Amino acid sequence: MGKAVGLMTTGLGAYLTFKMWAEFQENLGTVFGTAWGGIIAFMVFIIYQSNKNEKAYEASFGDMLTGSVNKSTMEAENNPQPVAFIAGFYLFIIVIFEILLGAL
Repeated sequence: MGKAVGLMTTGLGAYLTFKMWAEFQENLGTVFGTAWGGIIAFMVFIIYQSNKNEKAYEASFGDMLTGSVNKSTMEAENNPQPVAFIAGFYLFIIVIFEILLGAL
């Protein structure tokens, strides 16, 4: 069940990221023109991704755990995640987001 929730969270994050960048590029295109909007959006994305990768790389050094502690012992095995509730909540977020953007 943990993998299903992880995949749904990844999908929601990717969906919102793509929508955000599309809106950002469209708004830049309105102000600066389509070509300059694409160039500026691309440069901002590259800077953002570079900073994100540096932070993730630096944070990975803190992930070294001792041999006696592993991920399965840290997670509660007797407390399953409510996958249907999480899927419905993510769907609700997407529908509200689309209504706010005027796509529906």
